Amino acid sequence: MMLMKYNSIALIFLFFMHISGLIAQDSTDQLFAQLRKKYGSMNSLEVSFRSVEPISGIDGSLKALRSGKYHLSVSDRVIICDGKTIWNYVPARQNVTINTLKSKPSSSLDIVLFTFLYNYQPKSLKDYTVGNSTYQGLELVPKNGKTAMGIKSLTVFVKKGGSEIKRIRAIEGQQELVWDINKLKTNTSFSESLFSFSPPKGAEIIDLR
Repeated sequence: MMLMKYNSIALIFLFFMHISGLIAQDSTDQLFAQLRKKYGSMNSLEVSFRSVEPISGIDGSLKALRSGKYHLSVSDRVIICDGKTIWNYVPARQNVTINTLKSKPSSSLDIVLFTFLYNYQPKSLKDYTVGNSTYQGLELVPKNGKTAMGIKSLTVFVKKGGSEIKRIRAIEGQQELVWDINKLKTNTSFSESLFSFSPPKGAEIIDLR
């Protein structure tokens, strides 16, 4: 009789564990669906961010098109790409390096944002405390178990109950890349002139093309 009682308790425990797992998976899939609805159709983005890892405290702003054009401003330089040519301008040195676009790091913030909803699938959803805020971290892994863009794991952080991206963490090889997102706007119209650069008068030009 006692054995039957313990078996019943074990079955009830396993049942609730199974239900809890289904609810957690539903929440994970639901948040991923919300992100896909909100960000899946973006063709341009405007984001202000702060780096956390591997170097902390670098503030920057990025305006980018899905086509590969971008305008990146960080503390000491401006990097502009028109899809073919890259200008790297350092005002303090009054020099600009010009190069032909050969390849771009797959873990750059714009590529991650443009592609994460299609190259990755949801794995888990956990609560995190960052400073005074509580976030939900949606862990994503490459589809079919393959490494997408060199990134083996990607976690997107949103405020609990919301779908606005506040932090992104990417694991690339043995390196952890983390950005705090201060503002993210999608499908903004940009002037084409934003993605070209004319060196200011007197600037040293280092042409590596």
